[in-house]
This record gives sequence, C-alpha cells and structure tokens, in this order.
Amino acid sequence: MNAVGDLLPLLPAGTRLLVGPGGTAVRSVRGVVGTPDQVGRSLSQGDDVVVLLTPVDRADARFDVLLRRASAVGTTLLVVDGALELGPGTTTLADRLGVAVLATPDPWATSVRLHELIGTGMGPAARAALDASRVALDAGPELDDLFARLDRSLGHPVRFLDASGLALRGAAVDDAARAVLVRRAGTSDVLTAEGIDETLVAIPVGTGIGPRAWLAVGLSVPIAAEQQVVASALQVAAVAVGHRLLLTRLDDERDARYRMAMLDELRAADGAPTPQLVQRTIAAGWRLDAWHVGARVVARQGVDLVALRQQVDAAVRAEGLDAVVVEQADGWVLWLSEPDEPGREAVADIAGRLRRAQNTLRTTVETNVGVGSLQAGPAGLVRTLGEAGDAARLAASRPESGHFVHVDRLGLAQLLLAWTQTDTFLPASRQLLAPLERGGGALLTTLAAYLDAESSIAETAAVLGVHRNTVSDRIARVERLLGVDLSDPETRLALHLATRARAGEGD
Repeated sequence: MNAVGDLLPLLPAGTRLLVGPGGTAVRSVRGVVGTPDQVGRSLSQGDDVVVLLTPVDRADARFDVLLRRASAVGTTLLVVDGALELGPGTTTLADRLGVAVLATPDPWATSVRLHELIGTGMGPAARAALDASRVALDAGPELDDLFARLDRSLGHPVRFLDASGLALRGAAVDDAARAVLVRRAGTSDVLTAEGIDETLVAIPVGTGIGPRAWLAVGLSVPIAAEQQVVASALQVAAVAVGHRLLLTRLDDERDARYRMAMLDELRAADGAPTPQLVQRTIAAGWRLDAWHVGARVVARQGVDLVALRQQVDAAVRAEGLDAVVVEQADGWVLWLSEPDEPGREAVADIAGRLRRAQNTLRTTVETNVGVGSLQAGPAGLVRTLGEAGDAARLAASRPESGHFVHVDRLGLAQLLLAWTQTDTFLPASRQLLAPLERGGGALLTTLAAYLDAESSIAETAAVLGVHRNTVSDRIARVERLLGVDLSDPETRLALHLATRARAGEGD
C-alpha cells in the first residue's frame, strides 16, 4: 500500500492536500461522475480513493454528507477539482472523520495517474515501453537528443552512468548506490539500488564493445508501480542507447585509424610530404608549416585508447592548450602548433600545462609523459614527436618526477643516454655535432681524439700530429660553438657517446 503523502509528488502539477492525514495508506482507486449526492450513494466498501470527475461548485452541506458517507464505508481520500475551497466547518469535519481531501487541476488525469501508481496491472508499464520505443525512433543519432526526449517522456531525469556508477550525464549517484552497481556489474537484469535519499532504478547498457554502462532514474518515493513503469521504459531505452553507442564507437575507431595512418605517412615522408598528404592534413586541421611542441602520453595499464582520447583532449584543453591528439598502440601523441616561434618561457609554460593535464588524467589512467623540444615544419613535427617518445620511455623509470620528462630540462648526458636505445639517437648526435663539421670537420676530429685520449691535450696532439696549442685552441672553439663546458664529466660523456655514434655511422 502507498501513503497519500508519497503519492502527492507524483500527481499532476498543482495537486495539493487540502485537509486530512498525509500518511493514510491507500490501495484502490475509483473515478465517479456526478454530484456529491450521487457520488455518496455510489460509495462502497473497498473504495480507498474516490476521484470526483465532475467539478464541485462549493463545499456545502451536501459535501459534508459525502464526507460522512466516505468515512462510513472506509474511503480515506477524496480527490476534487482544484477550484474547490473548504470552509472551516468542512475542514474540521474532514479532520475528525479521518478523510483526506486532495484538490487537483485535472481530476481525469489524476485518476489515471492514481490507477497507474496504485494498480497492479501491466498496462502502465507497457505504455511506458511503447512511449520509449517511439521516443527512440523519433530521436536523432545524438545521445543528448535521445536523453532529453526520454526525460520528457518519463517525467524523470535520465542518468547515464559508466560501469563504476560515475555519472556521465545527470546527477551523481551516492556511494551506497554506486557500491551496488559495481557489485552487480555483470547483470543483465533490472537493478534497484537503495541510496541515501532515493531509490535508483538502473538498467545495463551493452554495446558489445568495452564495459557496460548504466541507464538510471532516481525515485524519491519508492512506489512499486512507478518503479515498474520506469524499469520498463529504461529497458527499451537501453537498446536504443546501446545502438547509438555502437555506431559512435565504430565512427571513432574509423577516425582513429585515419589519424594514425596519416601520421605514419607523415613520419615516412622524411620531412617532404606529398601535396596529397598535405591536403589531407589541412582538412584534418593539422598545421605543418608551423612551430611544434610534441608530447607522448603512454598508458601504464591496459585501457580503451579510442574511448579515452576525448578525456585526454579534454584534459589538455582544460589547460588552455589547443592540441592535436592521435591514438597510438600504447597511448597517444599530441602536439601544439604555433605560426610564430615561441620563446623559451612559452615552451616551458606549455610543458607545465601538459604536466597539469597529466595530473588531471590520473583519476582515469596512470601515464608516462614525455615532451619534445620546439621544432619547425613537417620534419620538425616528426622530430619533436620522436623526442617526446624518447622522453616518455625515460619517464617510465622516473617516479620521482611524476613519470613526466621534458627534454629541454634534461642534462645533456641524460638525454643522449636515453636516446642511445632509440631510433632518434643518430639524428640527435648529428644535430648536436653539426656546428663542428664546418671547415672540413677538423674540430669534430679533434674533439673525438681528445675524448678518446681522456681529455689529454698532449696525447691528442700526438695522435693528430699537430701542436698542443692547436689542440687547445680547437677545444676552446668547440666549447664556444656547442655552448658546453668540457670540464664537466657528464658533458664529456654525452659528447663522447655522440662522437662514437657519428664514427660508427660512417663505417
């Protein structure tokens, strides 16, 4: 049985309790046409709720007689037209007899609604399922449109939850209800979860791809008939939502494959993309003739990379960065492009924002993040992404840095040591030593011999067959051109690795 006070919020807007106890329980309803006299004569035992479908002009003596007759047969609630006002005498009489009086702007609609809420038949649930199917057919392909229509059809806001009960659309679910959703994650049945302030009716949404989600409605009054109606509608709606999710997923996977293939072509173009490839990148919103800062985001556990791309993009955009995000086998690459060369401070600011974006993502996925240096043009884009990949691999073993590495902040030796295990080591060595190759490469030869001789000027001079002053002069020029201090052990190690790599490349 249901209490009058519990039913009241579920009745048509404007319905109000004029007099009587709100806690009175009711289990049957009957609508009657006629005057108060006619209604009174028709009352019988078992009529818990009687709806007067004919408007009552005024609460006079005839209405008082109706109240007495209702009390005599056990009727506990009379529903009248909203225009009726009860006088003090009638109010006192109703209170004394224990008969509640509801006023409603639409007695017919209220009668139907009470039948739905109190009745035990499947008619209301069947109608709700039919309405939901019509909504699904009429709604467009976007989930937002479908959800908005379902809200109106059900009269309750529909929530869309992920497998853990986290709200993707609509109000959050309290911890008690979420615990039930997590515990019953594999079910295919209607689920009822008791929260602190509501009863949650939830239906699993399956797409055949990835974990299931939930469609749910929170009911402040747990009336069995209302739960049945909501569950019936949600079961139909879940099929429509699952279908749209599947189509969206297929579109997302197709777009991901297209982005990945285009980036692979750009990498293979060796800095000289074909006009056709350039046209496709422009259509995709990629700016090649610009200054780029690349980043590599590697997921530290298995995740749905396609589904999480939007969250990666959102985390970056929340930091004010307009980046291109492309899926990879174990994570994502992203880059920012600027028409004018940013200064060092601007690049450092970008790295800081990317670090904050990584922190935001930690609630969803743990990552290793590497950020490359500023580079220009198509070849520069490939280069900065390569550097970012190297930095991300280095970040994997750096918990003290939050698994975040920016190549511009690394020491020279650290960077080259990281690159010795990557495909970008030789290009990095060439770039580092390029200033020494002018004038026939005498400076590069001198540096290599000097480092092999463990920084001995005399031994280097003997190996090269030149005067020691010549060696000293050349080493000083090397330091000026490279902007390094060869008295630093890490710098010597880094340059030694680089010269060995260049020597091996020429073999």
